[in-house]
Amino acid sequence: MTEANDGTRAGALQLTAAATVVVGVLPYIVLKIIWLAGGTLGVENPVVIEDGGFFALNLLTFCMDLVALLVALALVRPWGRRIPAGLILLPMWVATGLLVPISIQAPLGALAAVLSGAPVIPGNLVAGWVYLVVYTGFVCQGLGLTIAFIHHARHRWPLVFATRVEDGPPSPTRELQVFVARGTVLVAGILAILNLSWVLGSPLGLPADVIAGRSFMFYLGYGVNAAVAIAAAAGLSIIIGRRSGRPLWVPVTLAWIGSGAMFGWSMWLMLVVLTPNGFDTGGLGSAGVVSLVSLFTLLTGLVAGLTGAFALAERVRS
Repeated sequence: MTEANDGTRAGALQLTAAATVVVGVLPYIVLKIIWLAGGTLGVENPVVIEDGGFFALNLLTFCMDLVALLVALALVRPWGRRIPAGLILLPMWVATGLLVPISIQAPLGALAAVLSGAPVIPGNLVAGWVYLVVYTGFVCQGLGLTIAFIHHARHRWPLVFATRVEDGPPSPTRELQVFVARGTVLVAGILAILNLSWVLGSPLGLPADVIAGRSFMFYLGYGVNAAVAIAAAAGLSIIIGRRSGRPLWVPVTLAWIGSGAMFGWSMWLMLVVLTPNGFDTGGLGSAGVVSLVSLFTLLTGLVAGLTGAFALAERVRS
């Protein structure tokens, strides 16, 4: 009876998580379909609808949310455990990296805007209610996908939740892992210091208009950038070092979220910068030093994610 009750509660939690994702995804997908079809619902400047770059980014984000919906269904259904691991892990890694920072920044940014009376996101590309709908949806997606993925992972890869960092046989590629991890941690540390310097008011590498327009969201954004770099470095160091008695899932979570956020957000910024569109306002993405930092952040997040994945794959196989 206890097992049956536990199964019922787990099933209800899975369904709730999937429903939360659906609630977050559907309004976003509807908006994207309207814009892709040429509609101007919520668009303050209708001219951007005719812009090719705007269309391309809308098509990309539409496909990304469609993938999120499919992954959410796979995570809560038995057939999802038969899907190759990479088809679950890769989109979830990117999704977690994108959505976890949003889930932190959106509520805090909205609260700051209410208290100060300033707009959360400056500019007039789309109406204010669009930001409310979209970012609320992102928070719902983040919560739903995270809960569903944890349940899926606990059943599919129980080793991660049942062992300690120091457990496991010797790794035949340990020397290479240590070498790559040390280089990754070094670069991640430099990136964290740079982001923290901007949070503390340093003008290093920032154009004059950005320095003059620094707001709460500026400091919050770069503070999160520093935090995810530190998380990725700390998690990877513990996993590869194998000298800790703490549960393995703790550093895995740090490295997963940190590396995913570094890769996902830097990739998005570079796509916005390289694709002429209404989102690229000539601000942060146009600053040379900031763009260089974004490139190294992307590469560091990718290497950190791959190194951690190889180390975990060895553990699971052994």
